[in-house]
Amino acid sequence: MIRSNAVKDLPVLKKYVEGVKRLKDPAQNPWPGQANLSIYDSFVAWHHRAMMISTPAGQMARNAAHGGPSFLPWHRYFLVRLETLIRKAINDPHFRIPYWDWNTDAELQDPRTSLIWSDEYLGQFVNGQWRVRLTGNGRTMDLDGVNRPLVRYLGGGGSLPSRANVRKVIHENTVYDKAPYNAAQSTGGARNSIEGWAGEERIHNNVHVWVGGDMGLSSSPNDPVFFLHHCNVDRLWAAWQAKHSAAAYVPGGNAPDTLKFHRIDDPMYSPFPEKVTPRDVLNYSQYYKYDTLGDLL
Repeated sequence: MIRSNAVKDLPVLKKYVEGVKRLKDPAQNPWPGQANLSIYDSFVAWHHRAMMISTPAGQMARNAAHGGPSFLPWHRYFLVRLETLIRKAINDPHFRIPYWDWNTDAELQDPRTSLIWSDEYLGQFVNGQWRVRLTGNGRTMDLDGVNRPLVRYLGGGGSLPSRANVRKVIHENTVYDKAPYNAAQSTGGARNSIEGWAGEERIHNNVHVWVGGDMGLSSSPNDPVFFLHHCNVDRLWAAWQAKHSAAAYVPGGNAPDTLKFHRIDDPMYSPFPEKVTPRDVLNYSQYYKYDTLGDLL
């Protein structure tokens, strides 16, 4: 099963739009025990709550899904879970989430003119019909209940990473991560560079800033572009894995408990009963393949 370029595979992009709309509808896909909220809203809460768990407790340099080694495997698992639900919602067992190739959009004179933002595709989510029901306050596990339109400020800040930026990160980082495994600019490694803390490229982080609005909050999955963005981030990791196949995931199981959720055999933070570890998702081909990695290498 292939994950394809959203703009080059418009029928799949249309399926994605239809799928998330169905998951967002509490009448079709209710979040059990939560009045007027949907399964899609539960993913917003899952992401926010992962960000509110500091590892170790009391500091925000690293949380259960960001600023540390499990950033990439956690989001890989996050995508696979949503992908599975979309397949069921649209009754298409072959569906895979397409990726937003923002490297190509960065080459446009005005990236806001990309087809992905047209009203037929992701542009329709800011017309008021897509309602934001939960937002993260950035301080506690609780989310604020709201009922408002989705907010974006395309191009209001940041920039979209170029292909040269991405290739530099993939080629120059020969190890997955480095101690002390945090979000410090001085800490190198592929994970920290792809996430956007180390180096000047700011790969993942810059895209959140460029989209702006709800994409800048701990409840960023409220914007459906979140999953297309992270699909491309995952593609970058897949390309890095192909380039540096001998490089091991770190830290290992003997690392201190202050690295909980980030060691290779730690169950990653999830509301689901199954225990999924970074090791479990290192081989992404068990779930999907990408139509191409060559443009990144």
